[in-house]
Formats: sequence, structure tokens, C-alpha cells
Amino acid sequence: MCTLTYLLTETGYELFFNRDEQLSRTLAIPPKLHQVEQTIYPIDPEGNGTWIAIDKNGCSLVLLNYYQATNNDKNKTYISRGQIILSLLKNNNPTIEGLNDLDLNQYQAFQLCLFADNLSLNNSTVQSVIWNGTKLIYSDIDLPITSSSINYCQVKQKRQSKFNQLIDSERPTSEQLKEFHYSKESLEQYSVNMLREDARTVSISHIVINKNITFEYFDNILNKSYIINKKRH
Repeated sequence: MCTLTYLLTETGYELFFNRDEQLSRTLAIPPKLHQVEQTIYPIDPEGNGTWIAIDKNGCSLVLLNYYQATNNDKNKTYISRGQIILSLLKNNNPTIEGLNDLDLNQYQAFQLCLFADNLSLNNSTVQSVIWNGTKLIYSDIDLPITSSSINYCQVKQKRQSKFNQLIDSERPTSEQLKEFHYSKESLEQYSVNMLREDARTVSISHIVINKNITFEYFDNILNKSYIINKKRH
């Protein structure tokens, strides 16, 4: 279960991402500035990859599991999907088309969203593509973007309802999106800030791209915030 939203501004964009994981999973390493590539991303120790990253120019990549796929082979050993973003970051200018250079049959189904470094209100196209285990499908974006391993339709409906309740469709604000991503209420597993007996929202990321790059990362387990700021190249 994960949730992604974003907001376009005159000078760039903001995005929010809730990462939901099993409680048995090892805690992620908070984001840091990787000096050689000047990229910023957290690390999942179990897969040695990441689910969200920013390149030196302000391009952001976000990956969600695509549980709706029906053709994943449970007997097959897959490479961690966390390696996909790292592979794309090796290019100076990451693109969705870079996926064509990867053997996607090594990965379980996923959805990848790319926020270009020149994205803004005047250049508003966010790219999204789904690997369903067989082929790549370019997909439209309908906020909020949600993934869930259980009760997907109910989860999506509940989170969509909360989104509609909190977000001004004509003039959405960063404050509204933040309230949405931190919302708990009594929905438990259906909340955006989710909690189940076996899983929960483990982190909430907030990326701001304008003249500078800001990555605010909240560890929901340790109740601790990390903030990285850097100038854009």
C-alpha cells in the first residue's frame, strides 16, 4: 500500500509519497545526497534499491508496486524493483524510455512516475507507465495514485473520498496535500497514513522543486524528520 500525490507550481512542483510496508521489513536508510551523482534518495536495505529519488537537475522518479497484475510467477526469483530507479539514474537525464534498455521480465509488476526537471504549471505533463509483467503501458494519472496488496478497490475508494474531502480541486495547496498524507482517522488500513496489524505507513516523503531542491523525509516508525536542501544544477 502506497499513496502518491503532487502539486504543480509556477516555478516547479511538489510531490508527496507515503510508503507502506510490512512491519517485519527492515527500516529504510533515510535519504542522503549521493555526492558522485548529486542524487538524493533513501535506501531499502533488503533490496539495496529505492522507491523515490531526485537527480541533480530536479527530476524525480517514484515507483509503486502494481498488485493488480495477475501474471506474476510466484515460483520465479525476481530482482528487487528498487533497482529500477537506480538503473535509470545512471543516465544524466533519466527518462521513461530508459526502461526499454532494461530486461523488465526480471521484475514484478510496477508503476513508475517521472516528474521532469522542467515540470511546472506551464509544462504540466507528468509521465506514468505500468509494467504489468508482460508489457509497458503508458497510463493516465488520476490523483491520488494508490497501490495496495489487499482490498485494492476499497482502499482506492476510501482514499479517493478523503482526497476529495480535503483537497480543493480548483486551487490545491501544499498544506492540503500534507494534511491528506498524514491523515489517520479511524479507517486504519484504509487511511492514507495506514496502520494494520502486520503493516503500516513507514515513511512520508515531501519533495519540493523550484530554484532549489528540498527532500523532507519523515520516518513514521521512529517519529523523526530528515531534510536535505541543495541547489539545482
